Amino acid sequence: MAYEPQFTISPRLLSLVEEIAALRERIQGAAVELSWIPALQKDTRTRNVHASTAIEGNPLTLEQVRALEEGRELAASDIRSSREVLNYFAGLRYVEKHAMKKAIRHEDLFELHRILADSVMD
Repeated sequence: MAYEPQFTISPRLLSLVEEIAALRERIQGAAVELSWIPALQKDTRTRNVHASTAIEGNPLTLEQVRALEEGRELAASDIRSSREVLNYFAGLRYVEKHAMKKAIRHEDLFELHRILADSVMD
């Protein structure tokens, strides 16, 4: 039983489909350079780390988390709180680096846990 479409291809319909295809090609071919995207991604990552560690009771402020991400030392913070934040950033980098993997193995989870727990958990 062959498929019988409920329409006929008219010159007008064919013209519209060709116009859509041309517009699609223009859109796909347009290179969009947005210089602010990396800064936005960095800010989002920092806010994510701050919020996630704060939920777990980490006392560091957003500005302190931002300072740690930029590699600055914190004058008056406990080492465990700073380490937790730094580990979280390292964990995100690990996940981003391995995001294209087709399968996640137990070893990957163990490595991520090792990164997150380093110098934070006994």
